[in-house]
Amino acid sequence: MAFLGGSDSLELFLSRCQAMSVASVPACLGVTVFLVKEEGWHYSFLVCCLLPLIAAYLGVRGKREIRVGVAATGLVLAVAALPLAFALAILERA
Repeated sequence: MAFLGGSDSLELFLSRCQAMSVASVPACLGVTVFLVKEEGWHYSFLVCCLLPLIAAYLGVRGKREIRVGVAATGLVLAVAALPLAFALAILERA
């Protein structure tokens, strides 16, 4: 099945979405632990704890069921977790 100009690119895209979304879980949890030690607890850090878990679930499920939209949603949530948490932390301080 050709997808975006290659024969294996659908499988490659789904694999990369899964890997990136699963890899965001320990990265975001590590950043959360560091920020809690440095600045104390903010409720915006809940985004950094929960969003990567949801993203990892969507990434794994999207690859298993071969659903590009679900895998892409997981990737977007994984990438957006840290900037969203930082933006909410800035708004929470103001």
